[in-house]
Amino acid sequence: MSFNYFKLSRFFLFASILSVAIVTPSTLFPFIVGKYVWFRVCIDLALIAFLCGVMFSKELSVITDRFLILFRHPLVIAVSVFTLMFLLACFFGVDPHFSFWSNFERGEGGIQVIHLYIFFLLLTYLFQEEKDWRKIFGFVFFGAIFMSVYGVFAGLGTRGFIGAPFTDQGFRFQGSIGNSAYVAAYILFSLFYAGYIILSRYRNKLFSFVPIILYILSGGLLTVFIFAATRGALLGLIGALCVSGFYMAFRHSMARKWILGALAAVLIVFGTGIYFKQSVFIQKLPMARLFDISFTTETFGHRAIMWKSAIDGFKERPLLGWGPENFIHVFDAHFNTAYFKPSEGFGAWFDRAHSIIFDSLAETGILGLLSFLSMFGVFFFLFFRHHHISSVFSSYSSTVKAIILCIPVAYLIQGLVLFDVLPIYTNVFLFLAFATYLFSAPHFKLQTSNNK
Repeated sequence: MSFNYFKLSRFFLFASILSVAIVTPSTLFPFIVGKYVWFRVCIDLALIAFLCGVMFSKELSVITDRFLILFRHPLVIAVSVFTLMFLLACFFGVDPHFSFWSNFERGEGGIQVIHLYIFFLLLTYLFQEEKDWRKIFGFVFFGAIFMSVYGVFAGLGTRGFIGAPFTDQGFRFQGSIGNSAYVAAYILFSLFYAGYIILSRYRNKLFSFVPIILYILSGGLLTVFIFAATRGALLGLIGALCVSGFYMAFRHSMARKWILGALAAVLIVFGTGIYFKQSVFIQKLPMARLFDISFTTETFGHRAIMWKSAIDGFKERPLLGWGPENFIHVFDAHFNTAYFKPSEGFGAWFDRAHSIIFDSLAETGILGLLSFLSMFGVFFFLFFRHHHISSVFSSYSSTVKAIILCIPVAYLIQGLVLFDVLPIYTNVFLFLAFATYLFSAPHFKLQTSNNK
């Protein structure tokens, strides 16, 4: 009898996505610890199963050749360079041990990035067909549903569920992630994946059973998105819609005025909400916080001070930074006395710069930041280059391509005011693996048969 270890490896990759729904009340940090333990165990098991598949394969040379081809792919090179720079920043930072292992509360650091990199490589090798990607995107989408259902039970005060009740003043939906900012960011990924599934799989049956179910569930997720009240995620969504809209307008001259008109309407509604944000009508809306966008808000003021500290820290250690997880040393070295407010107990405290850009700059230096941005730079280069090159991507409609373009744009915009955690990191590496598949030749298949 033969046993397909590669299928087993794929199973654990799918299972790893469900880490977003894991909450462990018995741990000190219930919304964090269970997630990274689940994810790492799944990735470790996926790697073991994959190595068993390689060991028992009768076509080892084919597998080796495949990996050699994969590592010549621009996106694989970019992700590999980022991982290398991140690890170098760990070892040359001010506290290498902490940079690599992080702590019980955060669960990040070099060990996390290694698991994410393995996750990325296994996806690029094992996911050969479009149905594989639709399936894992479905796991992300239903992970968002599970995350939201948990938040509903917590909001209702159900025993055993942790989270703010709906009756709290200024309630913001936290779900099983435990932080409303990441709830909104995760939902963005989920909605874009749902759009991809519908338009790539059901483009001729948009009102069949499965799309209708996805429409209904997406409506629920949009409601959660509103109650998460995260301004950065909203700006990411609007920015993504604008970029993809301009792309569609460029590709379809006949519908250009309608597309640009729709974008103008969205911007007018959003701008009106911001302009009248102090009105009684706006203040009574559940999404009132979403319109409170200005450079004078307290949260933006705190971030601006932190970004200044990050730049000062970067100047001291410009190449590889202070090391991942070591922003607290930058905070201490460049402490701003405006934070010290005895009447409030102490004031703001930061172990992150609250920006994927400034965090990368301070913790991994210019080499780390450039390698991080290069992953997306390579994506955008390939996105516009592959319109005329034979690849999986070139076979898609402009609408599907626009949805694909939305994902990194929304992520990068919301990330300007937010740092990453595991549920977001997982989606970033998943998307980059998917993009590797997209920008490969249609005949670029993997050998995954193996015998015991």
